[in-house]
Amino acid sequence: MIKKQIAFHSTEIEEMYTLYQQAFPKNEQMDLTRLFDELHLGAIYGYYQENQLVGFAILCIQSHILYLAVKKEYRDQGIGSYILNDLAKQYDSKKIIVDIEKIKDTSNKEQRIKRKQFYLKNDFKENEIEKIFYKNIMRVFKKVLK
Repeated sequence: MIKKQIAFHSTEIEEMYTLYQQAFPKNEQMDLTRLFDELHLGAIYGYYQENQLVGFAILCIQSHILYLAVKKEYRDQGIGSYILNDLAKQYDSKKIIVDIEKIKDTSNKEQRIKRKQFYLKNDFKENEIEKIFYKNIMRVFKKVLK
């Protein structure tokens, strides 16, 4: 698998953005322009197999993963876990933080359950911390690296 940092205004961003829109409900999507153009705090990594985009990660302030997605046809092949482990190796902060939406009755409840199971399977620990992000209550998960 090949990892490539994607510039926010590159031609490659279009395919990644399509996956972003497919993988996350509209109410969970944010305007990425502010993160990249105004604050300069984000990083986007595309993951490729045989020159095909299979997944991506969007990070904020280095080790805080805002979004991680894998194309449907590549799921359940260990690619998401590979991306998490690859990012963990890259950052020296000794911890990776993700946050997911609280599991409640909503149109994408099953998707939220799968996300939580994925992070728990990859050694993330659920914290008691909750935050409000774009009107959604988020539960914070942290993985402390050895």
